[in-house]
Amino acid sequence: MRVKEKILVSLIGISTVLLIINPVKSKAALQANGNPGKADTINNWLINIRKMEATGGTLGLTGGVNANLTSSAVNNLDIHMQKNTEYGAMAILSASAYGNQKKIADGQTTTGNKSGIYIKLNKEWVAAGCNELGNNVANFKNAVGKYKNIYTISYAAKVGDAITETNGWHGSGASQWLTYNSYSGLLRSYVGSLFSYYGSNLNAQGTGASYTLVYSSRAVIVVGSGL
Repeated sequence: MRVKEKILVSLIGISTVLLIINPVKSKAALQANGNPGKADTINNWLINIRKMEATGGTLGLTGGVNANLTSSAVNNLDIHMQKNTEYGAMAILSASAYGNQKKIADGQTTTGNKSGIYIKLNKEWVAAGCNELGNNVANFKNAVGKYKNIYTISYAAKVGDAITETNGWHGSGASQWLTYNSYSGLLRSYVGSLFSYYGSNLNAQGTGASYTLVYSSRAVIVVGSGL
């Protein structure tokens, strides 16, 4: 059985993720200072985070990224834009006996100390949306299933996604599910607490959760043999 260790990286944006990797003798370090980080579109986050493991990328590995966002070479590491289920798992753990349990304020961590994941309540993209989102977001359409969560406008829960089962937790406000197939992405940490979410594209000019807008995101690293 192959064992994978999933590491939810603790910063928002490209000022986020770095890891020590032996095969190419890279000497990167995890940065976790709680700064707001970079803002970008869903399309750009999907590809640019994947490119962090390509030749010349942040992690100092060799290889490339295919059109479907898979790796062109085995390097035993997979870094990708956070999915909604991965964000949800982080949020649920933060409220468990393994986390802070209290409402987490802007700039605090999920554990209450520096070993936790820093939370910025300033809206952040997750790699999630209706399948039709790919009509406008090429990298979402092309990405293989392990890099995105596909939903419908009529919400159906995915394990650990922390949507309706945690609705209103810790003062979450203005949470609204996806309302437009091809224009809306999904935002987390929308308002009130890290459990809030928002998926409404309010108008064609690009407000709300329109795929055209730039927000922060997070990177997730999966480490395991043969990735």
